Amino acid sequence: SIPHRRESVDKILLSNNEPKRDEETNHKQYLCKDNTLIDSSGKTVGLILDITDSADQGMAAIGSVEWILMRKAQEGAWIMIPAENLISAAHGTGTRIAVCVDKNQDVLGLSRALELGVDAICVSADCDENLWNAVLKAKQERADITKTKDTSATSPMVVNGTCRRLPTGDSHCVVADRVCIDLVQMLETTEGCWIGSSAKVMSLVLSEAATSTFVPSRPFRVNSGPVHSYILMGDCRTTKYLCELKPGDLVTVFDAKTQTTRSVAVGRLKMETRPCMIVGLSFKTEDLEIEGQVFLQNAETVRLGQEGGNDIRVTDLHVPERR
Repeated sequence: SIPHRRESVDKILLSNNEPKRDEETNHKQYLCKDNTLIDSSGKTVGLILDITDSADQGMAAIGSVEWILMRKAQEGAWIMIPAENLISAAHGTGTRIAVCVDKNQDVLGLSRALELGVDAICVSADCDENLWNAVLKAKQERADITKTKDTSATSPMVVNGTCRRLPTGDSHCVVADRVCIDLVQMLETTEGCWIGSSAKVMSLVLSEAATSTFVPSRPFRVNSGPVHSYILMGDCRTTKYLCELKPGDLVTVFDAKTQTTRSVAVGRLKMETRPCMIVGLSFKTEDLEIEGQVFLQNAETVRLGQEGGNDIRVTDLHVPERR
């Protein structure tokens, strides 16, 4: 290895037949043996995954190992998409993703993948200067982000915006595969889930706990809209498409009245073809302007949360008149 580079690294990977070096070093060392990653105590802490056509083996190991080290099995093998898939699946599980890189153009994409980035980028100690400098830049960028990030940045910002029905042709509706989420706990009339066509702008869709003379109350159900929509998961940070949601997944439940949050498991999902409207979402201040949308079933039982625990039925929204 190149001595001056060793001071810039956090961890050292040793090859299968390479004896451990610098036992007095401050760097944590791992031995790569066959398809496993072994720490200095001899404990297996990770899986080494050679990417070919599938990352299924890595998916199966998530949650059971500390590290998954990805490397290309052959020249030209995909690395970005498999890395993104593992980053998404491993987020919040305790498993960290590392990727071996031999091209400096891959560094930026991996360090920022899914706005999360891999947990480690591995390069040869004698790699060329361009690759080495790209890795150092990515490392410094990650350190700067970590330093400036406060606790409020890890949770979504809740604001009181405005909503309106958007035109979608003569009928003002589209036919969509709508998903109802049945949760394993009862919800109050002021509680619901965050749903949106964009993961960055979401609306509070309330439960069907409200009473009516026409339909029975379903306090465990949230009529969440079409399959393409995002839902905020139980960690208050990550999202999933509704079509990817499965029983046992934890989702965020927010109370518009008390402004409190809890995570509740999904018990069942019900998908049916229903007419849906588009609801435009907006929030404006002198310094900030946010626009978004959400598709929701055109039904009186679908309500959006408002300030103070109030609500509005989507059927009471009207398409603005054109001028």
